[in-house]
Amino acid sequence: MGSKMIVIPITVPFPKDWGHGDGTNAYILKGDKTILIDSGLDSPDNRDYIKKTLKKLDAWKVEAILLTHGHLDHFGLGAYVQRETGAEIEIHESDASALEDYRNVMSWFDEVYELAVEGGFDEQDLRAVKMQLSMVIDMMSKPDNYGTFRELDLKIGGGALRSLHLPGHTPGSVGYVLGDSIFSGDVALDGSTNVGELKQEFASIQKLKTFKHIYTGHRRSPINAKDLEALEAHIASRLEQVLRMTKQGRTLKEIVNGIYGMTMMETSFMKKVIPIRQAVSYLRYLEEEGYLAKRGARWVSFKDHL
Repeated sequence: MGSKMIVIPITVPFPKDWGHGDGTNAYILKGDKTILIDSGLDSPDNRDYIKKTLKKLDAWKVEAILLTHGHLDHFGLGAYVQRETGAEIEIHESDASALEDYRNVMSWFDEVYELAVEGGFDEQDLRAVKMQLSMVIDMMSKPDNYGTFRELDLKIGGGALRSLHLPGHTPGSVGYVLGDSIFSGDVALDGSTNVGELKQEFASIQKLKTFKHIYTGHRRSPINAKDLEALEAHIASRLEQVLRMTKQGRTLKEIVNGIYGMTMMETSFMKKVIPIRQAVSYLRYLEEEGYLAKRGARWVSFKDHL
């Protein structure tokens, strides 16, 4: 990584007001500049945490905040850090709309809403989840300004830090490459992942396999190529499970409950909706590849296995 570069991982907690969830892995890069990769969710407690942590590490003079993608748990606290330090915020152009209007992050909710209602989920429950998310977003503040890029290339600590486009989790997901390491956000996580476009995700996972250290956005970090192979096997097993379940036709609610055992009684509204989005991603992938089709409110598979 270069003799003049120090990489310090921190984990920004998941705010208790949001329910239960994984903390966000963020990374401090200290060289001739101090850079923060991702910031975590915004909350009063997290503002105290990030300020105390960065000051303790002599890293409070942040010059740039580089975002791996446009999800609240990765950019939400960035506006506070920017106001306190004057740091620049940078995000890939394909995810920039999330910073322009925080309500755009609910697009992933809107994408699956009609399918969820048609597929058997209670519309009132879904509206309540959306209201919870909206209330949280209203308490957050946008950054004063931000920059966008298609490709980013910075000189830091005697080395080069460059972006690598990794769509799938979001259209503008990127990793930041430093030598044989990459800070990859939520493109691939230990054990599972949350995918928007699965076909793109598979291609991005292949790109990650060329790196020795893959610093992820949640849970265990770093991971390596063997972990990525295990993740691919996990996704394949999920796809096979969906094919078996839909042989006689299943509604979206039946599929989600069959995979995750999820109910709308989950304490975290994130855990209520993300499994629905993930199941839709599996179904759309299998539909595009010709393995199943939607017949009214039911999904029906044509094949037993991939």
